[in-house]
Amino acid sequence: MKKVKPNVMKDMQANIIKLMQTEGDNWTKSWVEMGMPVNIKTKKNYRGGNLFNLNMQVKINGWKCNQWGTFKQWNDLGYKIKKGSKGSQVYYWELREKKLAWLTEGEKAKYQATKKLPTYLLQRFAIVFNGVQIEDFKFEKIKVHKTKLDQNQIVMIDKFIENTGAHFKHGSQDGAYYEKLFDAINMPDKEDFFTDLDYYCTKLHELTHWTMTKERTDRVAEKLDYATEELVAEIGSAFLCAYLGISKTPRKDHAKYLNVWIERIQDSEKALTKAFTLAQKSLDCLIDMQVAEEKVA
Repeated sequence: MKKVKPNVMKDMQANIIKLMQTEGDNWTKSWVEMGMPVNIKTKKNYRGGNLFNLNMQVKINGWKCNQWGTFKQWNDLGYKIKKGSKGSQVYYWELREKKLAWLTEGEKAKYQATKKLPTYLLQRFAIVFNGVQIEDFKFEKIKVHKTKLDQNQIVMIDKFIENTGAHFKHGSQDGAYYEKLFDAINMPDKEDFFTDLDYYCTKLHELTHWTMTKERTDRVAEKLDYATEELVAEIGSAFLCAYLGISKTPRKDHAKYLNVWIERIQDSEKALTKAFTLAQKSLDCLIDMQVAEEKVA
């Protein structure tokens, strides 16, 4: 793999701060509407921060394609990169064994008993190219996310939510919120929302909060403060909207968190990476709850 300068996290940090400063509580909408970036060879969706980074590249460049691959992957499929094309960075985690010299006394004792070295995750980086940068490649055009949901989309989203088994209580006069004590999601009535999209975006946000419990993603073990949990839920619901193929509406009550989020993201790339990782775990959890034949393609 070609060695690259790992500035992808810095780029993600700068792009998110800029979106929060310019778009306010609507900072997720533009990149959510790019859908899910897909690897051309594995056919798998890119995950976590890579979803955001690649979607931002699509948005910034005005591309109509969200299919990606490394130089080798495109080459293996018989394609050539267009001359002068600049690749985009992605990151991934590689499981490595620790060296004997690194082990603590406790780890050494365990190694002597099991003959297995402890492992750790190493962050690695790679360069990928979009389908529009490939000679003679007939790419799949991004499907436009409509702001008005049709009946088929509503049925699909309702079924996705129903498959999770989450308990909803409608008629709330105090807004939408997840009530951990009763493991229930409180929602205003659907008629209280301006549009169906507003209703479902709010519902998906609260569904992301619902995944925090020990038996789901065990996010409670992270002991996140309220503002950080809201950031995870907002990113998680954005991932859900991209996955389900719908647009994203802003949470007006999140305006009060923006300055806190910006400050924390500016202070630490790790805080941002952690938020994306936890949001991805939430999405994975909800997808795993779907019946196989009902999973979204």
